[in-house]
Amino acid sequence: MELRHLRYFTAVADTLNFHRAAEILHLAQPALSSQIKSLEDELGVQLFHRTTRSVSLTHAGRVFLAEARTVLASATQAENRARNAQHGLVGHLRVGVLAPAANAWLARILRGFHQTYPGVQLSLFDLTSPDQITRLRSGELDVGLLRPPVGYADFESMLVDESGQVLAMPAGHRLAKLKTLRWQDFDGEGLVMMDPRVQHGYYDTFLAACAKAGAAPRPVQYAHDIQIKMWLISAGFGIAPVTDTLRQVKRPGLVFRALPSTLPRVPTVLVWRKKDDSPVLANFRAAFKELQR
Repeated sequence: MELRHLRYFTAVADTLNFHRAAEILHLAQPALSSQIKSLEDELGVQLFHRTTRSVSLTHAGRVFLAEARTVLASATQAENRARNAQHGLVGHLRVGVLAPAANAWLARILRGFHQTYPGVQLSLFDLTSPDQITRLRSGELDVGLLRPPVGYADFESMLVDESGQVLAMPAGHRLAKLKTLRWQDFDGEGLVMMDPRVQHGYYDTFLAACAKAGAAPRPVQYAHDIQIKMWLISAGFGIAPVTDTLRQVKRPGLVFRALPSTLPRVPTVLVWRKKDDSPVLANFRAAFKELQR
């Protein structure tokens, strides 16, 4: 039994006229009659009562008609979804997001992508850069927003954002009272830092600038995610350089100041597997390229 047999059957069932159904199907009437007879033989049941004057469905025919319509509708839906999937209009995308990158510009991109591709489900995961790389390699993520370096030849990446750095500190801290900061001012200050396993080289430029000025700030507390780090700073555990985008998140007891001199901007890259040919992923990458124009 093939889908065409179900289409032949439903056409006859809808019209209850072999001649009219054959015209709709662009078949010769004898050929249609033969196909229906073959279907009945295969099923081992009679689907139609036939007389010289009328055609009507048997009880088995009425039951089979309901099932045939369901199968044909499912086949049509499958065809449409396959065509839509080919163009990236439907599907599922697992996206890793570094917390500092979850800001207004990313919200605009995701909102625009959802409006353009409402049939695509996005699953977002708040993950550190090393965690994202691990999950991309294992196939648990499709794409990630993270800090370089990426470090694997089987990945491709695209620069999507660069953020400046500022100093985060608790309100009332002695450095918050200074009009301008010098690198020497950080000597002996306690730093709240991300756990060394997830730092991904973020503090290197800050610490190098301090060392060049003869200042030696010291780690006093480590955090495993950025929100805990910001809470610890607001609670008075210490200070830390953070990306400027984190100023958008208002937290009581937390203030920000410009650093003594401009450090290199912190890049955010979009990373995916080279061999991933998903149209959904291609459309997602295009949404970021559109923002850069």
